Amino acid sequence: MKKKTKNSEPYEEELVAWVEAEYERRRKERASIERQWELNLSFIAGKQYVGISSRGELVEDGKAFYWQNRGVFNHIAPILESRVAKLGKISPVMSIRAKDGGDEETTNAKLSERLLKNVFENLEIKRVVAEATAWSEACGTSFYKIYWNVKGGKSIGTRDGKTVYEGEARVEAVPPFEIYPDSLSASGMGRVKSILHARIVRADEVSAAYGKAVSGEKAEVYSAKGEKQTVEDAVTLLEYYEKPTERFPEGRMIVTAGGVLLYHGELPYRNGANGNREFPFARQISVEMCGAFFGQSVTERLIPVQRAYNAVKNRKHEFINRLSMGVMNVEDGSVDTDDLAEEGLSPGKILVYRQGSKPPEMLDTGKMPAEFTEEEKSLLNEFTVVSGISDVASSSTNATVSSGTALELLIEQDNERLTVVAERIRGAYKEIARQMLRLYKEFIVGKKEIRETDGEDKTGVWYIVGANVCDDVVIENENELLYGENRKKEMLLSLYNSGILKGEDGEISAETKERVLSLLGYGDLASDYGIGRLHTEKAKEENERIRKRELAVDGYDDHKIHIEEHIRYALSEDDVLTPKEKANFEKHIAEHKKKLREEKAQ
Repeated sequence: MKKKTKNSEPYEEELVAWVEAEYERRRKERASIERQWELNLSFIAGKQYVGISSRGELVEDGKAFYWQNRGVFNHIAPILESRVAKLGKISPVMSIRAKDGGDEETTNAKLSERLLKNVFENLEIKRVVAEATAWSEACGTSFYKIYWNVKGGKSIGTRDGKTVYEGEARVEAVPPFEIYPDSLSASGMGRVKSILHARIVRADEVSAAYGKAVSGEKAEVYSAKGEKQTVEDAVTLLEYYEKPTERFPEGRMIVTAGGVLLYHGELPYRNGANGNREFPFARQISVEMCGAFFGQSVTERLIPVQRAYNAVKNRKHEFINRLSMGVMNVEDGSVDTDDLAEEGLSPGKILVYRQGSKPPEMLDTGKMPAEFTEEEKSLLNEFTVVSGISDVASSSTNATVSSGTALELLIEQDNERLTVVAERIRGAYKEIARQMLRLYKEFIVGKKEIRETDGEDKTGVWYIVGANVCDDVVIENENELLYGENRKKEMLLSLYNSGILKGEDGEISAETKERVLSLLGYGDLASDYGIGRLHTEKAKEENERIRKRELAVDGYDDHKIHIEEHIRYALSEDDVLTPKEKANFEKHIAEHKKKLREEKAQ
């Protein structure tokens, strides 16, 4: 008898068969794109005498002659390494916008920002992004999978003899080989209706995760080095994600492996805007292709140049071999040609030839044609033009540049072509941050502890509940490839010298200083735990007490900071404060102003 799912339709066997058939259909539809990815990875790994046959398979090109030189002069790998290194400088400074100007919403936004920073540090987000960027530069596209790990975080107790954890959001880099959209012509994740995530997993891991036995076998996985690795006792885990529709208002997710149905239900997370359920993925591409889901890689453009460069270098080496080894002209039967071919003309060799015949002689091979050198230089220039990567500092055309500022400008010009790719990486950061915050908003039970350590090894502890998590993420700093460090410093000095950052008292406030340092990527240097910050925190704590009763002013207070913080709070809560509460604030602020006047008089 066939088992039925929760909805009684379709049958489990039919559901598994449908998912597997859909996977095969999408895999065949994408076969030509995958072959190109495999070719790209082969060239990056140095296997550069392969091509795609008419049958759509990778085949190795044979030698036309046994003596041909088949050296590989790999320029693609260092170019990609340089691109990934430059793109690795991308480090967005993200902040959370409050829904309104209220003090409570501002506090929630600040706590959400601290939560995001804490999570990114724990997950080593830059390492994950670097891995995804390596895939997108090699194949044109990479993905991030953002999910909730129920066994992450701290232990909060036991249930039925098993440890229960608070859980945590996770993110992983996903190669393009594992993602199968329903349409290859969709221009982005928003236009895709369903996605299949197919990956090779050990059978025992699947059984442990889903509690159902599955049988494994040998499987092959394509690595970033262009090689296939064999995995023992493995299965293809198929995760089918479908967006919400009229038939499935909460979306649909089906998980199968080894012919066994592991899960069938709604999409697991409310990770979309306004609490909607969406795919737990973010896409990152290198080069945008019109009307295509998968992007293009610079590697694909470099392959023809690399092939031509290998050919020129090998022909040059063959010519040099002829010059050094020589080509001998001998009369038929005049010498022992077998001996000559085996030993060559070694120093001191006695060459015996038949009496009366013409002595052997070396043919004049001429000089190296200038066209070889010119073509080699032309191809090296094409590498730069196609990839957008050049070594500005060592380039002969810039040898006369000695000014550090001028050199910085040249480097920025060299980075201009990468700014579009960098913006896509920044966009991926933003999408990851949004989805992570939405996961915490959905799954935090009780209060989530946030720990933050300053430069003096002092730890601050904050708590946030799920309902208060904000997900309106914005990126504050400019693209790191647009402005170099010197330009940023120059801009800061210009702003400082102009006096635009100073207040009415002629001083730069601690808040402005913190903001500027954060925009420059030096948020750790901000005075979060200095005297000014402590006064601000103390004033915030006093606000709630002032609403309940009159509060005296302490003599060691920084009255200016306290006045600003109390007035900010009173204005933001003006519509809900009672007359008595307003009177408490007016009296407390007046006392601060009196103390401030006394200090100025002294």
